[in-house]
Amino acid sequence: MKNPFRVFFRIIVPIITFSFVHCLDGTTQNQQAIDSLKQLIDESKQDTNQVKLLVNVGNNYFSRIPDSALLYFQEALDISEKLDYKWGLAESNRRIGISYRHKGFNDEAIEYLFKALNIFKEIDDKSAVSTCYNNIGWVHKLQSNHDKAIECFYEALNIAEDLGDKRKMAMSYNNIGNVHSDQGTNDKAIEFYEEALELYVEIGYKRGAAICYGNIGNNYMKEGSFNEAIEYQEKALRINLELGNKIGTSICYNNMGEAYDKLGYFDEAIEYTLKAVVLFEEMGYKEGISSAYGNIAYFNLEIEESPDLSETQRIYHLNKTIEYGNIAIGLAQEMKSIFIEYEAASALMEAYKRFGNHKKTLEFAEIMIATKDSMFHEEKTNAILEIEARYETEKKQQQIELQESQLVAKDAQIKQQKTFRNALAAGLFAVVLVVIVFVYAYSQKRKANKKIVEQNNQILEANEELKVLNEAINKQNHEIIDSISYAERIQAAMLPPETYITELLNENFILYKPRDIVSGDFYWIKQVNQYVVLVAADCTGHGVPGAFMSMLGISYLTEIVQRREITQANQVLNELRKQIKYSLRQHGERDESKDGIDLALCVLDLKNNMMQYSGANNPLYLIRDVNGKPELKEFKADRMPLGYYLGKDRTFTNHDIALEEGDTIYLFSDGFIDQKGGKDNKRYMSKGFKNTLLEIQDQSMHDQKVILDKKLSAWMGSNSQLDDILVIGVRV
Repeated sequence: MKNPFRVFFRIIVPIITFSFVHCLDGTTQNQQAIDSLKQLIDESKQDTNQVKLLVNVGNNYFSRIPDSALLYFQEALDISEKLDYKWGLAESNRRIGISYRHKGFNDEAIEYLFKALNIFKEIDDKSAVSTCYNNIGWVHKLQSNHDKAIECFYEALNIAEDLGDKRKMAMSYNNIGNVHSDQGTNDKAIEFYEEALELYVEIGYKRGAAICYGNIGNNYMKEGSFNEAIEYQEKALRINLELGNKIGTSICYNNMGEAYDKLGYFDEAIEYTLKAVVLFEEMGYKEGISSAYGNIAYFNLEIEESPDLSETQRIYHLNKTIEYGNIAIGLAQEMKSIFIEYEAASALMEAYKRFGNHKKTLEFAEIMIATKDSMFHEEKTNAILEIEARYETEKKQQQIELQESQLVAKDAQIKQQKTFRNALAAGLFAVVLVVIVFVYAYSQKRKANKKIVEQNNQILEANEELKVLNEAINKQNHEIIDSISYAERIQAAMLPPETYITELLNENFILYKPRDIVSGDFYWIKQVNQYVVLVAADCTGHGVPGAFMSMLGISYLTEIVQRREITQANQVLNELRKQIKYSLRQHGERDESKDGIDLALCVLDLKNNMMQYSGANNPLYLIRDVNGKPELKEFKADRMPLGYYLGKDRTFTNHDIALEEGDTIYLFSDGFIDQKGGKDNKRYMSKGFKNTLLEIQDQSMHDQKVILDKKLSAWMGSNSQLDDILVIGVRV
């Protein structure tokens, strides 16, 4: 039995986890800690220390008694206003805003959070400003304002990067991943979660790493990759157990139960969900307890659907559904949690329905209708009408049968009385009808003949017009194709010839496959003194628009590198960005061009066997033989294009790399990675691309190009090419 509200229970727990760790910085403690802090509060004193104590007590109450937390935050705000204590004003407003967001009052939350943001800016507390942007982004995320949420999270990220605060950087990456997850772009979400995970591992913040593993697992769950989901939930679980983090551990157990349920391993699903219940009960977290029991009730319903069960086993699982469902609905009603109440009532209604207990079925159907969201009004009405009809039918069956027999007798009497009258009327009507039909048919035939003649004349005229129009269209199409083909020759002439590339580089290949006749991807190479500058670029769009951008990029690269002799990789990108934004008149306004270029650029120092790399969204892969086995290292690009960008412009990163003989480097656009195909019609993905490159390392560069081309064709199958494709490989 499937239910639309089941989706909510797959995401509610991860949302709660994020709120604890990222929005309130994990400030959940036991009652003893709260009591200790409260003893330090002196109601007669009103100073800055009192404000900080009130905020700390509110933080500790937040996860258990949100309304009490709000009272402490409000008191801290009142004292801060009297003292004109700026930090207290800002932090109290921020905490109140988070509290209102937690209660679902998003308008009030935004108001308080912006007050906090402005005060933190006034006192130049950049770390707190970054946190505020993350908090505001979360409100926009909850309201499905995805563009605004992304904008806020990038603002938080930029400030964190300026501060060098890797923990806040990771938090922002994780938040951006959450927005992509909400939008259903799970691949993008996982990329950002992995960015956050890498930073958390680097700084040794295990709680953050556990969150990222859990989020990655949740996205695999959405994609239907349940084994991968369990794998990542287990990674999160191991960390949470090590840290003694009960809330994180319980959430992992609950998510693993959901994944095992989807795989059909119901015993494991119930086992892990019961483990979550134990921890939720230890923490007194009633919403988690109720949600978990609701899940177990559904698991038992799904087990009962198995055709291999005996009648005794079926009854046992239905009784278990009722047992756990009643616990869940009782807690939900106590907490006034309509989502969980609906979930539990749905399970109980279905269980009683299968038992044939129509009275109880109707009772829980009415509870469902009372709690169900207004967007499901039509479904609600149909559900109760179906149950009521079935219930009332059993009580009124005899009355209906009696009424039917009386109606049959009465109909027979009426028919007998009317037979003669109807026969006479029918005869007269038939005569009149024949006359009318004859006259009408004759008239219509004359009109039809006249209309056919007119239509024939119109068709002849239209055929002549269509013939002329078709000739004009064919001529125009031919001219357009000729123009694009000529543009292809111009673009090809702008690209460096293979002989020139072979002169500058040792062993290499270029796999270049435009989607249309002309391409938005381009490659470029030039030697300046002892330096060889190599570029793989991906312009906005493909076909003619992309080709225009590629010509612009090639022209500016020639100016910057060949004429001005700039050979520092990141400085080339900084200059190229300036030129593109100037040419496209991009000043951050809404109605201006959003075009740009993603690009990977490396500078090979032939004299010192060194390489510089700098990238705008496009990374560089280096594969090196380590102890007889090829290993791949990815040098990440800066997450900003050459052109329009939501965040503020920062200088691109310059990576200095010492090369060894036999090293292989790869520069590429995203066309290969994003191509859909395979048995599940999914993207090739960066993981698959990396594995392919490692598999073919023992081949010559010429053979690598042939293998990549064949693998791509096999992967695509009958699918069309989605984007321009460019892969450059060079062996040192």
